[in-house]
Amino acid sequence: MNDVRSRLRRVIVRGLRLDRSPESIPETNLTQELGIDSINSLELLVWVENEFDIQIDDADLSTALVDSLDTLASYVSARLAAKGTAAA
Repeated sequence: MNDVRSRLRRVIVRGLRLDRSPESIPETNLTQELGIDSINSLELLVWVENEFDIQIDDADLSTALVDSLDTLASYVSARLAAKGTAAA
């Protein structure tokens, strides 16, 4: 899951056009620390979908999903695992 976290950090920096290194992205409280509002969170989740070639369920689209790097990484990992199972 460390690879997923690293990729997510890069997606966050690129998608939100942040002037900071991916390594400086905090683990928690991302919405407050990075100033992510509801529009930014939706944009970020679209970037995540594109980066990982996954589909995020409409019911899961929320700022809560992007507030914690661990929560987002777990979600992405679960979607990737489900996709791998479906493709097999």
